Amino acid sequence: MEDTEKLAKEYEIGVLVRKEEDLPGVRRAVEQHGGVMTADFRAKKIALAYPIKKETEATFAFGLFSAEPENVKQLEQDLVTESAVLRSIIVIPFKASVSTGTGTERKWDRTTRPTTSTEGARTSSTNVLSNEALTKKIEEMLK
Repeated sequence: MEDTEKLAKEYEIGVLVRKEEDLPGVRRAVEQHGGVMTADFRAKKIALAYPIKKETEATFAFGLFSAEPENVKQLEQDLVTESAVLRSIIVIPFKASVSTGTGTERKWDRTTRPTTSTEGARTSSTNVLSNEALTKKIEEMLK
C-alpha cells in the first residue's frame, strides 16, 4: 500500500460542466480511476464566450486530487467522452514559496518552471550599441 502512495502525485482538475449537479459525476470518475480528492470542487456559473456543444452557459469548477500518473491519462480520456463535461484539463499545480532570505529570493519545487528575469540579462550584457552604431553595423554586414 505504501508503494502506491509514493507513486501518487498531486493534480489540479478544471472542468466545464453543463450544470453544477454534474460535478458528483466528475468526482466519481476521479475516484474510479484511483484518485483521491484532496480539495473539493469550487464552482461558478459562467457565460461562455462561444457556444460549446450548443451551450452558452456552463459551470466552471476546479479541485485538487492525488492519483497515479497512468490513471490520470485514462481519466483524461474518459472525461472527453463524458456527455456532461464540455471541457476538462488536468495539470500539475504550481507551487512557489518565498524563502526567508532577503524576501526577493524564491524557492521553486521541481514541478514548477522558474521565471526568467530581464534584470539579469541587462546587467550581464557588455556590448551595448547605440542606434547609429547598430545601423552602421547592419549596413556593413549587408555589403
